[in-house]
Amino acid sequence: MNTHALLSFVQNNYDFRRADLILSEENLKKCWKQWVTAELVHLFNGAEHVDIVQTEVHYLDAEIKGDNDSVGEKPLQNYLQYHRKTGVNVVVDKRSASRCDFGFRWKGSAQMFEIRCGSSVPSINKKELLKFEEDIERIDALKLKNPQLRITSLFAFYGIISNKDAVLFKAIDNGRRCTFVLDSSLEGSTSIARLSQMKRAGEPRLCLAAYSA
Repeated sequence: MNTHALLSFVQNNYDFRRADLILSEENLKKCWKQWVTAELVHLFNGAEHVDIVQTEVHYLDAEIKGDNDSVGEKPLQNYLQYHRKTGVNVVVDKRSASRCDFGFRWKGSAQMFEIRCGSSVPSINKKELLKFEEDIERIDALKLKNPQLRITSLFAFYGIISNKDAVLFKAIDNGRRCTFVLDSSLEGSTSIARLSQMKRAGEPRLCLAAYSA
């Protein structure tokens, strides 16, 4: 499932009025990530071609086969552990492995997702956007270590985007990185665009940015 297909599915199947009610509540800010995660898991659970929807899925390294002479021995499985300073390491202990926020299998292929949430009221919080950029660096590093991984970093934010805010998007949507955004205030094909080209002003609304490694 590519980025555009993911956002199109959300656009066609989710009632954004629910998100607008929750994300407009500043006193619920510390709960936004958990709530958005639950909403997306619920949305994809039971969707066509989707199965095994789970939260906190561990990142896997390439599978290592057991000794050919050991009949019936299960193949060993290594995991990936990411640290911003040291990069990606292969670990045997599942408990020390890095995990995504949720994942599922789509047409038999594992899809994994990292989630961030923020607000653009009164303006985009640079720290929140920096965390999204750090997630992008994280999934790029994991993908480099295991090219079979299909990972998407999501940034759900609520509010109004000004030209001043849009300048901050240059670090995550440029000639090297391609980040799309779903603007819930629009309909049809215009609702999904490059993040750097998204609609300015308008009424406060949910926007869902997505970057895929």
